[in-house]
Amino acid sequence: MGGSSEGLFAGVPMIAVPQAVDQFMNADRLVELGVARRVDTPHATAETLRAALVDLVGDAEVARTSALLRAEVRTEGGTSRAADLIEELV
Repeated sequence: MGGSSEGLFAGVPMIAVPQAVDQFMNADRLVELGVARRVDTPHATAETLRAALVDLVGDAEVARTSALLRAEVRTEGGTSRAADLIEELV
């Protein structure tokens, strides 16, 4: 989830190549959000990754969605807000 969160925070499109555990669900969610392409490991060739990259950076809707999610994530307050919320509960 760390890499996914960092990508959303930075507002960049992502290519998800899930390897284990939560990465499969995270990859699918990023695709659902419209900011990523999923490439499964057996298909992660240079050609496939390049095609996913070209598709992502050439898609105006991906750029728009990435910018919107970036703004939304940043307004949440990040770790500072999380620490404040935890301190309020303690």
